[in-house]
Amino acid sequence: MLVGTLPGQAADLLRERILSGFYRPGTRIVEADLARELDISRNTLRSALQTLSFEGLLVQNQFKSTHVPLPHAEDVFETYTLRNALEAMACRLAAGRAARFGTAELDAVVERMAAAARADDREAMVRADYAFHVAVVDLAGHAKLREHYRLLHAQTRLYLNLTASVDYELTKIEQIHRALADAIRDGDADRAERLGGSHSTEDGERLCRLLRAGTTPGK
Repeated sequence: MLVGTLPGQAADLLRERILSGFYRPGTRIVEADLARELDISRNTLRSALQTLSFEGLLVQNQFKSTHVPLPHAEDVFETYTLRNALEAMACRLAAGRAARFGTAELDAVVERMAAAARADDREAMVRADYAFHVAVVDLAGHAKLREHYRLLHAQTRLYLNLTASVDYELTKIEQIHRALADAIRDGDADRAERLGGSHSTEDGERLCRLLRAGTTPGK
């Protein structure tokens, strides 16, 4: 329950519901029901919904219906290819700084991924997957890269939710990221860049094929 909230607080809560997969693609948002659940006014809720619509996390049509958008193949293609480019650069830079700054945070996330794989905990793996790449970008020490990567925050988390709904092999995910962490820790910039720039391709292409065939993962 949100008591005395501002529109921004409501937007934060709803954003997290969308990004976590609590609201699936295609989910319709009923204003009256949601305002009652959150114990906020309809005007406050509408302001929050407008914010999320501006961010592309909700769609509001001319009939005042609001829903979580369904993914499109082009969106997935643009997200994973842009991620590959940014993460390839981040991994190369991180490998060059690993000896000086260490990889403690990165190693800790890899162990979280291993624990998620052992527990067959898909949601924990998705969270760790995102945290892994944030740790790499932080280690890269490139402010402009960090800024642009954070602009992809919503799209990346939505992409990972979709990935996790289709042939998401947790042990394989852990192994891919462990190999990437090893390359960074070893200071092997070429290998880190190659792995970082290609690790999303297989899943991205699979999602694109499904979406073009009319299947909506995660719905």
